[in-house]
Amino acid sequence: MSGRRAVSIAWLALAPWLGACSAGAPPEGSTTPAESAIAAIHARKCGACHAPPGPQTRTRPHVEEALSRHRNRVRLSGDEWTEMANYLAIREGKTARQP
Repeated sequence: MSGRRAVSIAWLALAPWLGACSAGAPPEGSTTPAESAIAAIHARKCGACHAPPGPQTRTRPHVEEALSRHRNRVRLSGDEWTEMANYLAIREGKTARQP
């Protein structure tokens, strides 16, 4: 096997893992364009200052209190703030997902 072919095969084998590790990748189970968009904003904006919390790992009151502290530092539209709260908060009737 030529060196060039071996390198090509190695890149093909690594491609799925490299794509999954990208910073802007939406979380597993993200299916709607709106959820994918807010996941990208979450990674970009929240990740610029600190390790962003995982989606659906906090209660709604906790998320809303935390987001209220960020409103002066982060510029999002009203709809984006609502989508962010929905994205981060545990769904009603669910328990927190483990990170």
